[in-house]
Amino acid sequence: MSWLKQLTTSWKKTQLQRPELTSMFEPPVAESWVAIDCEMTGLNPRKHHLLSVAAIHINGNTIDTGNGLHLVCRPPVMPDRDTIVIHGLRSADVEIGISYDEMLELLLPFIDNRPIVGFCPQLDTGFLNPLVKRYMGTTLPNEVIDVRQLYSRRMGGRAQGIPSESQHLNKILAHYDIPELGTHDAYNDALMTAMAFLHVR
Repeated sequence: MSWLKQLTTSWKKTQLQRPELTSMFEPPVAESWVAIDCEMTGLNPRKHHLLSVAAIHINGNTIDTGNGLHLVCRPPVMPDRDTIVIHGLRSADVEIGISYDEMLELLLPFIDNRPIVGFCPQLDTGFLNPLVKRYMGTTLPNEVIDVRQLYSRRMGGRAQGIPSESQHLNKILAHYDIPELGTHDAYNDALMTAMAFLHVR
């Protein structure tokens, strides 16, 4: 860890308001990660809302599919018809979802100090971090790894010019003969991201 990252992590730790989450600031165990994916009502964290989040542990070359999380949340605004077509979560589904605080009570200990693996994870953390900061006083201290960037480096820049992120993920899956489980489902996306990560890391 660079001195700048150490300094940032140390500062975030001083802002922590939930002592039970102190272990999130400890150095991670080698060869341990957590793949994360979120479904939202849109792409703008300032006006859209988190609907569901999934997380799966990766230990060495093993994906712990029997011990993952898939949490459906109750947003302050119900999803509209246009976005339901994409993520499949109806008002009836999210109305019985858990609150954001209840979600974080389960999610944050599960993430713990593991590096976060995602496909375009900056979007997911962009929705999670405001909720996390309100809940524990600071944003996620974890290292964040973008499978897109790993794949681009592995391909030596040949992965550039792909029209959209979804096609990019499909391209990675196809390149490594990873089965497509159906996108825009948080758990499926987290699982496919985890499988892609093991190939490109």
